[in-house]
Amino acid sequence: MNFDTAERPAVAPILWFIAITFTATFGIEIWLIQNNISFGDVAVQSSPALWLLAIMWIPGLTALLVSLFMEKTGIRGLKNALSLRIGSLGPYFLTLFIAPAVYAAMYGLSWAFGLAEPDLAMTALTAAIGNDEPVTRETVFQIMLPLSIFLGPFINFIFGLGEELGWRGFLLPRLMPMGKIPAYLVLGILWGLWHAPLIWAGFNYPGHPVAGIAMMCVLSTAFGLFINEMTLHYRSSLLAAFIHGAVNAQGYGIWAWLFPGTAPLLGGGTGIIAAAIWLATGILTICILSRFRSKNT
Repeated sequence: MNFDTAERPAVAPILWFIAITFTATFGIEIWLIQNNISFGDVAVQSSPALWLLAIMWIPGLTALLVSLFMEKTGIRGLKNALSLRIGSLGPYFLTLFIAPAVYAAMYGLSWAFGLAEPDLAMTALTAAIGNDEPVTRETVFQIMLPLSIFLGPFINFIFGLGEELGWRGFLLPRLMPMGKIPAYLVLGILWGLWHAPLIWAGFNYPGHPVAGIAMMCVLSTAFGLFINEMTLHYRSSLLAAFIHGAVNAQGYGIWAWLFPGTAPLLGGGTGIIAAAIWLATGILTICILSRFRSKNT
């Protein structure tokens, strides 16, 4: 799939991808919610977390089905159809440092603006994992944080791949004939709305079902600016999956325990501050990558 040309793909596969992805996701999530599966605190509940990891593969499986049976791609054609290439290793290594730096900025600004307070005694984390001995700061900063930075992206990659085969591998290049800005906006809003049942049930924005859905659309669009640019430049949905995994390793890792009780709509990794930082990161990425492209032409 060519990311840059004005070639217009068929509209039907795009609509089928959206319809199947949303129908399957909403159906499963609504069924889970009606069966009293709680998503308000998935970090310490194994059953909801496992369901979420499985749900993350719905966009990817849908992309495979639509590519194979509607676009008639064929197994050998999936590599190009879904941008299944590793590409340069540089951005993967860079991602290992960008993700924690972005989250440090998010929570640092949240603390500075009074939207979060650090739990340096790690009482929330100790209580969550049920340890008899308290979790120490040394354990957090010398073991847990480094593991989330250097091991977390690889563990989360397989689940990030489930989403990114769909959003960045399938949908993004097929929306690009609309133009970059409209494509990014449409993808960001769709990606945000895809989380709607979970948000309504308390995921990420407990107590804010409606405002949380709106904020997820804003956050998905802002984060999308960065991950879309990286995917387009390096022509790799595998890179998108690695970035997604690295970000999830930070977003659902130690930062939320180090700063428990952060105002979700405003601070931390889910609020306005997070959206602003991702927007700035995306704009900086656009500027840097455009310079690289101009030097190579």
